Amino acid sequence: MADVWAEREALAKIKNELAALEALVMTAKMRSNSNDRTTFDYQVLLDDLRKIQAGISHHLTVPMEPVVPSSIDALSSDYTEHQK
Repeated sequence: MADVWAEREALAKIKNELAALEALVMTAKMRSNSNDRTTFDYQVLLDDLRKIQAGISHHLTVPMEPVVPSSIDALSSDYTEHQK
């Protein structure tokens, strides 16, 4: 049987790492050139990171609550934009 507290600790560490990634994404966004022909959509990535963080927070706060599939937002996965 898995250790519930070890799992919770691991999830909390993941959440902290995602917060650190958010800062790195913001740095990359500031260094990007919005006039490039192909750009990376940093806002979509930030939104996805925040969704993942929120999901972890929710699980850590209310771990026994059943998951309702209709309330889960799908990740975008489309981070590249092309200009013509």
